[in-house]
Amino acid sequence: MKKNLLPKTASQRAIAGLTSLALVAGGLTVMPYAGAQDETAEPVVATAEPNNDAAAEEAAPAEAAAPEAAAEDEALPEGAAAVALANAPQGGATLPTGPAKGFVSGTAAGSEVDFQAFELKEGDKVTSVGTEHVNWLRKDQSVNAIANADGQVTIKGVQIPADAKTGDHIYFTYLAKAEDYKEYEVMLDATVTSSTETINVDQYTGAKRTLLTTLTQSAFDPASKYIFATRVSLEDGTYSIYKLDAKTLDVIAKNDIEERYAADGIAVDNKGQVWVTNSETGTVSVFKQSDLTHVKTFSQQELPGVKSIVIDNQTDLGYVGGPGGVITVLDINQNKPIGTIALDGFDEVTSLALDQRTNQLIATSGESADPQVAKVDLANGKKVDRYEVKGAREVSGAAYDPVSKNIFVATNESVITVINSETEKVVTTIDTGSGTSDVRYNPKDQRVYAVNTGAGTLSVIDPATNKAVAKLEVGSSPVHVSVASDGTVSVVNNASKDIGAVGQPVDEIYTFKYNAPTPPPKPKPSTSESTTQKPTEKPKPTEDPKPKPPNGSSDLSSKLGKYRTILIAIFSVLGLTGIIAGAVAAMAHANMIPKEWLPPQFR
Repeated sequence: MKKNLLPKTASQRAIAGLTSLALVAGGLTVMPYAGAQDETAEPVVATAEPNNDAAAEEAAPAEAAAPEAAAEDEALPEGAAAVALANAPQGGATLPTGPAKGFVSGTAAGSEVDFQAFELKEGDKVTSVGTEHVNWLRKDQSVNAIANADGQVTIKGVQIPADAKTGDHIYFTYLAKAEDYKEYEVMLDATVTSSTETINVDQYTGAKRTLLTTLTQSAFDPASKYIFATRVSLEDGTYSIYKLDAKTLDVIAKNDIEERYAADGIAVDNKGQVWVTNSETGTVSVFKQSDLTHVKTFSQQELPGVKSIVIDNQTDLGYVGGPGGVITVLDINQNKPIGTIALDGFDEVTSLALDQRTNQLIATSGESADPQVAKVDLANGKKVDRYEVKGAREVSGAAYDPVSKNIFVATNESVITVINSETEKVVTTIDTGSGTSDVRYNPKDQRVYAVNTGAGTLSVIDPATNKAVAKLEVGSSPVHVSVASDGTVSVVNNASKDIGAVGQPVDEIYTFKYNAPTPPPKPKPSTSESTTQKPTEKPKPTEDPKPKPPNGSSDLSSKLGKYRTILIAIFSVLGLTGIIAGAVAAMAHANMIPKEWLPPQFR
């Protein structure tokens, strides 16, 4: 972490230079300071006597030699935590990396967290906690941040500024007492995350269940309505498979399996079987769904497996991610491997996601030098397209949206990287939270679900806008998300937190289902309104606006229609003739004309 500690103006630099010369000429050396001193504070000066502990202690007692941070006793205003550390090497050079380690209880911007440093030496002093060029410690927190006999420092209530930049790495610096308070820095395995505040929680219903640590993955059987989950505890060497009621998450069955059957990745088929990858043995085992009894374990040579397995119940094929970037294809009907798919440049296949509508298989490369995502077209001769995830240290999961053709990539950072599969370009990045470790596409609600291990949240993304539309709380250290065919989303965490009087380590499994808002019903008009009000629209004509004739008359009407003109002419002539005959007969009867003129039948 570079610190720009040079005086800002030319006059300041000149004064600083002259002061340094004067001190050197006088045979004096300035004790390094962790933070800027108060305006009235006197600089602490000691005679340079290397390796003289007594002299060092006399000249720089613990309270004085461990300098104070520059912040005020009260909480810093937002964005005002930046301080220059006066003891950094001249020229802004990077501080050496110290052997100590550190941990923060949370990393969300605007939150108050606890900090702990360990593997220090007694008397070492923590001088700053924060991002590059920023110190979050208040003066009162820095004064007493001295390592105890166990080499530990605990500072509670460290305020992360609300405007802290998401994704920035967190550091701490300390002064090594045994080395005349030489300053070191340590980069934590943590970055600033976005706020953990939940949003739109009311859009979801679900359940939660506490289980034994440490949960790894889950899978859903749509036929039986059961969820199956795996746990792997490397600490005590125990492994388990759970069978849970999908609605209540009650435990229906549990199998504490032996190490040689160690369960990590998990998938279910429609043949009544549960498939798990054995993270410890590097192979795959099969169990019955009914009671979780063991059926078969493949040899590592026959079917190597790492963490990932998916099953396509439409084709009765399964896919297992393994070392060396090899995906093994399974025939579920025969329970045997039938082929492989090679992904060049992959060190191992750490995650798989299947889109059954497009028959696309999405795979991630894990911790390779160049993190990659592969899209395998299973319907087109297993055509493979690969995409580099530039800027990512690793890739831990990916999901494919068949509508936008975008791939959503989890990189264990604070963002989701969105890559268009057709243009092969990064579309955008989506701020989700710390340590986004897994991601899945839900075809039911057409949303993307990402678990944020560091933030303890489940981010819900609308792929149409690439915006987070919901954020759900899922406990500490969620590690895996799965999506069922009915739209149920399942999340397991791996926190190993202790609860209860005996300190039983436990984790949780969560289920969520999106409740799509239904439009309000249209008001129906009353009888009076229907008779008095005029329609605003003309009624749409039916397919046949003409009245239909009774059954059996359609053929007759069709035939008569052809001779309509002829019949009309005939009846017209007959009618006219009748009228003339009637008139002549009337004139004969009235003696206006002789009756002999009439035909005999009309006389």
